[in-house]
Amino acid sequence: MTVAINSKPKKNVLQNIHIIIGLLLMFGFGMLPPYKQITASGMHFLGIFLGLIYLWSTVSRTWPSLLGILAVGISSKMDTVLLNAFGNTISVQLLFVMILFGAIQQAGVNKYISRWFLTRKIINGRPLVFSFVFLYAAYFISAIGDVLPALILMWSILYSILDSVGYTKGDKYTSVMVIGTFFATISGQAAKPFTSSALMIVGAFEKVAHTKMDYLPYMLFGFIIATLSVVLYSLLIKFVFKPDVSKIANINIDRFKEEELPAMNLQQKILFGCLFGYMLLILAPSLLPKTIGFVSVISKMGAFGVVIGFVTVLNLVKIKNKPILDFREIASKHVIWDVYLVVSAAMVASSYLISDPTGIKPFLTTTLNPVLGNPGIFSYIVIIFAMFTAQLANHGAMGVLLMPIMYTFAVKNGSNPMAIATVMTFALHVGIMTPAASPFAAMLYGNKDWVEVKDITKYGSIMVICSLIMYLIVAIPLVNIIF
Repeated sequence: MTVAINSKPKKNVLQNIHIIIGLLLMFGFGMLPPYKQITASGMHFLGIFLGLIYLWSTVSRTWPSLLGILAVGISSKMDTVLLNAFGNTISVQLLFVMILFGAIQQAGVNKYISRWFLTRKIINGRPLVFSFVFLYAAYFISAIGDVLPALILMWSILYSILDSVGYTKGDKYTSVMVIGTFFATISGQAAKPFTSSALMIVGAFEKVAHTKMDYLPYMLFGFIIATLSVVLYSLLIKFVFKPDVSKIANINIDRFKEEELPAMNLQQKILFGCLFGYMLLILAPSLLPKTIGFVSVISKMGAFGVVIGFVTVLNLVKIKNKPILDFREIASKHVIWDVYLVVSAAMVASSYLISDPTGIKPFLTTTLNPVLGNPGIFSYIVIIFAMFTAQLANHGAMGVLLMPIMYTFAVKNGSNPMAIATVMTFALHVGIMTPAASPFAAMLYGNKDWVEVKDITKYGSIMVICSLIMYLIVAIPLVNIIF
């Protein structure tokens, strides 16, 4: 057993308690007698999955994922379990997407995109317009790249601005913008169904539904709802939070032009083109008839085949005798292995959890039918519950757990499961009330130089409540129109 050892005894004790609880769930829960329709194997795999969620949310993501895979393997055939964990299309796609987007990030393409947003003349002398443009830039960079570099980049730009005009920790404008940048980038993380936690949740839907998510309506919904979310937060800044913006009343784009960026080199231009080219290709089967030759090929390849193709070509083509994408270098720097392991472990654990021998699906159907069996309120209950659980535990893991439940009832009561899966994925990303909600929420709570926990709780709770209202009133009708 891995035991935390550092200079903070109290933290050690708490972490070790979390480890013990997680291990008891993973290996002790299965010793309980079968319950109603849940069989002995169902109790066993349920314990493994609950232990994974608990350890991911409280301790770590790396070793619990490996332990979870081993725990499932001990109860089944290890070679089959390893194939399901590391050989499934979701894990493969995630690995190569991290390499492709890692190359785009390392080339500095995201800096040019942020510079474009922050040099629009509309922000001159308009602090609230600047706030909106800044947050929207954070969302956009996260949406076309990845949440972690987007968050780090936009926070670093924000800190420089705040420091130069005299804002400090504790100032209301500082707090709402630091928190707002987090919300914007998290919205961008959900916007792509082919990366990170969004891929994990969408993959769980595809596994249980035995069908592929339609990327075009998903991304169209994401663009609209994320834009509305940034607008909503900007309105909260103006009418509810009401920070003192006098220190940036004279904000001007010249501030962002002081440090000139050189013209894009050939590598950057190619990678910039690949960024949008990749998205267009994976959307092609939704936009064009599959009778067209290249569309038929792309459809057969799938999103994971397309990204492997991009990585292959970029590794083959050289500029000045160096590959546009140096596979070894990018993989060593930009593959986030703990995210990869979480996805792999969640995929294999969930597949065994919802298999017929466990009896979990009929148990959930019987137990939840009084609440979720009503098609009129089904979507609303599911979204409320998803956003609530997103505050308490890892949003990706909760998505994997909730998706089979949602799908079972959606099919039963005639709802559109793909539409509900889409809005669920976004709702699950609105997590901020605890560090356990996501690794990025943990980064926000650890950002003690610029924001206080009480401010995260105060402004974050207002945003979560307003987001929930928007999802119930706007997102659910919208997603059903789009799908």
